[in-house]
Amino acid sequence: MHRYLVLAGMMGTMLMGMTTLSSAGESTAPTTVEQYSWQKRLLIIFAGNADSAALSKQRATIKGSKGFPERDLLVIEVIGNDVQGVGDSASALRQRYGVKAGTFRVLLVGKDGGVKLDSHEPIESRELFKTIDAMPMRKQEAAGSGA
Repeated sequence: MHRYLVLAGMMGTMLMGMTTLSSAGESTAPTTVEQYSWQKRLLIIFAGNADSAALSKQRATIKGSKGFPERDLLVIEVIGNDVQGVGDSASALRQRYGVKAGTFRVLLVGKDGGVKLDSHEPIESRELFKTIDAMPMRKQEAAGSGA
């Protein structure tokens, strides 16, 4: 019996060590939109190219805004075939959300994975925050944190 306890103790120590190693590395961070479910709200910005005037306006709106962190809001950009913020391919994200290549579109995706806002124009921060703050899950989060 003692042998089994020692073996179980060693296995537990090894598992704890592996958990610590994997949590310290970036490989365990969500790398796909799917992996952010129930963790983050996503603002996904699609644009045909980096010179898009609508993209510039959306970026300026985001840069001038406070309130993204407390709303668990992560920005993902799909510009042409380049993606920043997740490891999904541009074509996979376009297909998932029904966005045609070369078009400008902004989507607010809730923690449940559902699209909450869908716009062909840049979205102002106050509209984003108003939509998020009206969500039942956000109301619970705000009540729990006193925010």
